[in-house]
Amino acid sequence: MAVVGLIVLVFLFFVASLAPFIARHSPYEQNLSNRLQPPTSTYIMGTDELGRDIFSRILYGGRVSLTVGFVSVTIALRIGVPLGLMAGFWGGLLDMFIMRLVDIMLCFPTIFLILMVITFLEPNIFNVMFVIGLTSWPSLTRYVRGEVLAVRERAFVQAADMAGYSRFRILMIHILPNVTAPVIITATLGVGSAVLTESVLSFLGLGVQPPNPSWGNILALGREYIGQQTWWLILYPALAIFITVMAFNMVGEGLRARLDPHGSGRDR
Repeated sequence: MAVVGLIVLVFLFFVASLAPFIARHSPYEQNLSNRLQPPTSTYIMGTDELGRDIFSRILYGGRVSLTVGFVSVTIALRIGVPLGLMAGFWGGLLDMFIMRLVDIMLCFPTIFLILMVITFLEPNIFNVMFVIGLTSWPSLTRYVRGEVLAVRERAFVQAADMAGYSRFRILMIHILPNVTAPVIITATLGVGSAVLTESVLSFLGLGVQPPNPSWGNILALGREYIGQQTWWLILYPALAIFITVMAFNMVGEGLRARLDPHGSGRDR
């Protein structure tokens, strides 16, 4: 299944990167004489209420969603991994402070925390990436801390400490490489979650703003025409979101099965 997910992701990246060459129409081009047209040979996924080509908007919306996913996860990694390493390795008051901060952040449901923050900012792609990344690091910090606590008790770390290596060297050379695999797994799953979150925000009108295409705002437009048999406005963006998130989850679970140091993936 992981191989299937990887093939799907490679295909999605390939299509998104070549969107300007694949799309037959501009995602911003309006043609009111062709509004709400069902799929045809000219508009293979139909048109919206302004006559814009849904296929082109899906392609360009994929570029937005994938960019948001990777950038927001990168932000979360830059915050969560260092905090988790420090909390797990040095412990003491630093660990207590970081984990209490994590507990406070985790007290709020993520989507409501994102909605609360995004309402004070201008809804655009940059703020969406920033907010998703800024609210995604607590669970990553807790996960990294747990891995560090397990690794630092191993014999090779104890031997390095007895050999007189500096604590910074032990952390960077002996501990960090051993928590990299779980972090990669978590980050892969996090990209899919970030894509879904961006789609929810855009669906609610708090994410990417029209006329810029996003799977979420295309889906939101379809909601307004429920009952008018404009099924293509809902089906295609929903499929794009579903397939992308599922592919990331499949790859993440496949990586877990191969890289999980505790062997839980092999038990399955």
